[in-house]
Amino acid sequence: MSEIRILSAEDIQQVFTITDALAAVEDAYRQKAEGAGVAWPMVYAAFEPGVADMDIRSGHLSASGLFGLKLTAWFSGNPAQGQPEIYSTTLICDDTTGAPLALLNASAITGLRTGAAAALGAKWLARKDARNLLIAGSGHMSTFQVAALLAACEGINHVEVWDPRGSEAPKARVEQMRTQVADILAAAGIERTYDLVAVSDGAHAVGHADVIVTITPATSPIIKRDWVRPGTHISCVGADMEGKQEIESALAAAARLYVDDRAQSVASGELEVAVKDGAISEADIVAELGEVIAGKAEGRTSDEQITVFDTSGIAVQDLASSKVAFDRAVERGLGTVVAL
Repeated sequence: MSEIRILSAEDIQQVFTITDALAAVEDAYRQKAEGAGVAWPMVYAAFEPGVADMDIRSGHLSASGLFGLKLTAWFSGNPAQGQPEIYSTTLICDDTTGAPLALLNASAITGLRTGAAAALGAKWLARKDARNLLIAGSGHMSTFQVAALLAACEGINHVEVWDPRGSEAPKARVEQMRTQVADILAAAGIERTYDLVAVSDGAHAVGHADVIVTITPATSPIIKRDWVRPGTHISCVGADMEGKQEIESALAAAARLYVDDRAQSVASGELEVAVKDGAISEADIVAELGEVIAGKAEGRTSDEQITVFDTSGIAVQDLASSKVAFDRAVERGLGTVVAL
């Protein structure tokens, strides 16, 4: 008889921080580049297009001794019934026996690991003197992007938040983010001094940013080629399904391109539309970020280059993060253990 440990959001929050996420995702990328990590093709199904769907992202991390999957279900009508719009769970299993190890509330990890992915793009590809960060998008996930960039890039000291929809929401949202970001950093024992402000002129904000993170559901570009100055780094996070695009195809064509997974990026990530447009081809991708981290490929080679990192989200990020949370939960006796 085997046992499985079920970890709630509260359990995970006690043992997993933004610095843990940065270390876990960096390790996952490295394992993938060295052949010890595999991201399998995504499975997607729409129960009712534009209303309810689900996707499954799975993979294997042999150096960590596990495989597993994350299932995310989106039901837009849930809030009207007093339920979350998104339910997300991760299952991790022992890769020597197939035995399930843990079932985790994935939502408690997703924000931190998504922020970590974008931040690692900046850590490895942005100019060393980068100071100004622009977050394009003011939704729930933007908080984690700010916290992760501040945790990973010590030089960042000025953060602007822009809502491409032209809403006034960022002014109120940024006030809320101040507390949320401070709490995330404090949980990891990080002390930082920085400015966090809302802006309304996207073109101006893009024009003086050193690092840009796009975190929107856009299906038409929000960042124009002409707005971006030489030397800028952009981490694209929002395009995680076919048809989504946050930067102009011409911008992708002008940039030095990096991804978390080549196949997924051109199939359902930020580069999908640019490839279909003929602006770029898969051959224009310089490397996966893990290859840079592992020393198998070069990152930025001059301060004048525009670099783009597309992270559409792969299972190895979730598996590595979940393994950290699981191991620590076992050490502290957290969670509910169930006999199968």
